[in-house]
Amino acid sequence: MLAELISSRRILKAQLIEFLGLPDNSKDKKESLVSTILSILEENAFEQARFWETFKSELAVEPIELEELLNCSKNERKRWVKEGKIPILEYRSFRKSGMDLEYPVHDRRFILSITQADIQRWREEHRSQIKTNRQTGAQIASESRKEHQQSREAFGSAWEKIIEEWQEKGSSEISAILQLAYWTVWASRWAKENQIKSLRAIKYNEQYEQRREQWYERKNQAIKLLAQVPYGMLAFYRPVDSDKLYLKLCDNHYEMMKEGYYWDKWEFYYHNRKLVHKCRECIYTETRDYYSLYYLEIKTEQFPDFTFSYHTPYTMGKKFLPHPETLPYVDHVEQDGIFRFGRPMLEQEKIIHREKDVLAKFEKALAEAKKFV
Repeated sequence: MLAELISSRRILKAQLIEFLGLPDNSKDKKESLVSTILSILEENAFEQARFWETFKSELAVEPIELEELLNCSKNERKRWVKEGKIPILEYRSFRKSGMDLEYPVHDRRFILSITQADIQRWREEHRSQIKTNRQTGAQIASESRKEHQQSREAFGSAWEKIIEEWQEKGSSEISAILQLAYWTVWASRWAKENQIKSLRAIKYNEQYEQRREQWYERKNQAIKLLAQVPYGMLAFYRPVDSDKLYLKLCDNHYEMMKEGYYWDKWEFYYHNRKLVHKCRECIYTETRDYYSLYYLEIKTEQFPDFTFSYHTPYTMGKKFLPHPETLPYVDHVEQDGIFRFGRPMLEQEKIIHREKDVLAKFEKALAEAKKFV
């Protein structure tokens, strides 16, 4: 077996000659040199150790062979290497798909010294570790559930006190409107959260997109209602570049743009408006107020510390909100805190304001607020 191993490995004849201390111009064939080395190794333990040390790199065990020698799976091999049970002799590389990838090789002496008892012990240790991890994980999960429940109960208690204050110092109407305003904020948050998930997900992409649309539809229902209450102030925000412009040049005008050394297609357009508009193949469109927003603010004199505001894209809000020309104009000011526009949810917020809880609270608040509109 060792003879086949030496012959099949990258051990050159010159290396064998050097190991035996023969002249460089020795005429012995490689097969003869291998036989000589085998005889020496059988009789001399020191020479055997020197041989393995000299050719440890050439005789190194690669991943696939290691799995065959130990009769183990790929995952087991990787795990044992990662845990340090199988030391790495060195790394080698190969090129694939334009990249240099590395893989470890191992000292054959060590691999051959591993017994089935060792392997069985490693497997038992792994099964024991899995069991321990599951028990620990279950305990941590149980503690986390308790902490999360306590957080939700603490919020629920504080929320009930706020509602009582709104009713006692305000009115049933104010309480209903402010509750809907509050839960509309979180409806918007969950719409944003599902949008983020839909961009990251592969398997459940459509499910998250559907949820996003459902949350935005709920938000729009609330905005339509809140815009009619006496505590709401509806305005319109129009940025400097509020229109969405689209331009696609035909082949002839595209070549003209390149030959004229224009910076881009828009510079070409601004210098050749009439030419582009007359062309039947060029496409130019303007979507008015595409980047404009409706701005709704809910606040009461009785509770000035509670102010809720929402932004609705004009392209969406124009279906159920007044024409922009009938509304006052505002400058957009980015908010801080939990009501900041467009901010994704924090992990603690997801714990306290679970999606199913927000849905139930929102629907209840919407139904109650409708009584006063």
